[in-house]
Amino acid sequence: MQRLLTVAVLATALAAPCLALTQDDLGRGDKLRVVVDKVLMASNKWVMTEDHVREIAQAGFNVLSPRLGNDDMAEVRKIASLADKYGIFHLPWMRGSLATTTGVKMVWADGSEQDIYSPNADEFWRWTEELILKYAEISTEHSSLFGVFLDYENYASGSKGGNCYGLSYDTKILGDFAQAKGIALPELAADRRYPWLKEQGLHDEFEAFQINHWRERCRALRQAVDAINPRFQFCVYPAPGTLFMTEAVWPEWATEQAPLILADATTYGRPTGMMPHREALQANREALSANLRTAQQSGLPIIYMGGIDPVVQGADPEFSGKNAVMCADATDGYWIFYEGPTYTRQDHADYWKWFTWANGKIATGNFAAQYEPRETTDECGATELVKQTDKPQLGVYGLKAHMREMIEKEGTFEIHELGSMAPGYLSGFDAIVLQNFNVTLAYQSEWVQAFRQYVREGGSLLLGHDTAWFMDSPFPEIAVRDIPTQRVEAERHVVETDLRVVARPRSLGGVAIGTQFASAFRDHMIFKAGRSGVTAIENTFGDPVYVLGLFGRGKVAFSGCYYGYTKELEGTERRVFFGLLDWLRDK
Repeated sequence: MQRLLTVAVLATALAAPCLALTQDDLGRGDKLRVVVDKVLMASNKWVMTEDHVREIAQAGFNVLSPRLGNDDMAEVRKIASLADKYGIFHLPWMRGSLATTTGVKMVWADGSEQDIYSPNADEFWRWTEELILKYAEISTEHSSLFGVFLDYENYASGSKGGNCYGLSYDTKILGDFAQAKGIALPELAADRRYPWLKEQGLHDEFEAFQINHWRERCRALRQAVDAINPRFQFCVYPAPGTLFMTEAVWPEWATEQAPLILADATTYGRPTGMMPHREALQANREALSANLRTAQQSGLPIIYMGGIDPVVQGADPEFSGKNAVMCADATDGYWIFYEGPTYTRQDHADYWKWFTWANGKIATGNFAAQYEPRETTDECGATELVKQTDKPQLGVYGLKAHMREMIEKEGTFEIHELGSMAPGYLSGFDAIVLQNFNVTLAYQSEWVQAFRQYVREGGSLLLGHDTAWFMDSPFPEIAVRDIPTQRVEAERHVVETDLRVVARPRSLGGVAIGTQFASAFRDHMIFKAGRSGVTAIENTFGDPVYVLGLFGRGKVAFSGCYYGYTKELEGTERRVFFGLLDWLRDK
């Protein structure tokens, strides 16, 4: 009862300072505390009420963004009026993509097409401009409405190359490019457009042409908004951002009067569900700080905030509250994509208690609160592996269900989803496969050192795809990440390039030296082999892709490939994969 009374008093106290809050304070003098709500309004058939707005303000949030209802200007005005009343701010939420089945669709480099408009489609821009200019008009009537929250996550079905947007290879932009260049454009199937531009030496010019088109459209929208309210701010998610965002949105929408707000999702929960509380907070801080530096290096007026989402693995109420304090400490504030809990149940009460706690700490500048000992039990982190059979024990992270089934059908291993980094737990495994264990970790971190200890004492480890890019190499004696220079995407990936066996065939399922094959996944990472590493497979540019080595009493395999993205492995790649598992298992 005393705890509830304390929270209630704190909530009342938090509401008072908001009355004097100005837009200029947000993210500067007063850290952003933004809630994108899918919980409170869901309890009332997706309509936000005055009670909801009051509750949000009393919990210490200074910005609210209802997830639905933002295409109804009467509803937008109602929320803005309530935000005025309770001394907080309002950002209408807006999806940054528009569905279509008949218009100019988004076409990715591999030829896949999605049922959303291309960022080059006039219809997309007319729709974007119409809604945002309406919000800008309302912002002149209600000072609480100070911008728009634009969500560029790619929610469309079908194969996708990323969030919205990368380059589109739609016929409209290709036709515009060909006309501007005065070149003849042949009839090209969707999956031949990117290769054709590369083969003709035109891709760089095509990229610059498309980016310039985006910038012109973004600039025109910013100018139209400025004519109504030059202080109207754009908030965009996810950050740091896609090519469309970094090359067009950033430079055109960020102004001194209206800094761009970037909403990062990197910190939604724990980097992995098995990471203990303290280590997860530190890893989140490092990843968020790295993203913030990217934004700061642009030199543009940008406000940055870390994100939280209760549905993400490991985002329990207490962790989320302390994660919020960490985000606000490391950046200009935090935001919640508030989904998962049910308003009338205890889970909402638990999360709301910790977010209210966090907002109080942030508002008073008590960022040291993030380091306070946990009050509730942390369920993450088993200390001992429980075996069901006498088979060799295989721990896996990041393998899809069909890959696990493929391994299980072979009957060699008992498979466990990796659930902890405790040394006693790790020591129970004969081998561990980490695929896209994309956690930013320094060499001296406890987890990297735990991997070294595990292998030194006789364990075997496969570091797959991006795993060894994000963390410092646990075994620099064997291999470290390298930066490719040919057929590069996303800085670290070599795309559409065959592989070739160059050594250690007995460790690769008996695949003969000189065998050339294609990996099922379109990209791979490359490495620099260390003094104790042997390059077993390289790509056709001669870059090491598989590097094997011994460390202490154990074995390590660095593999730049992603295994089983859409289906089980086949052919040579399947033989290589099972050969590696056999090599890792054998002591």
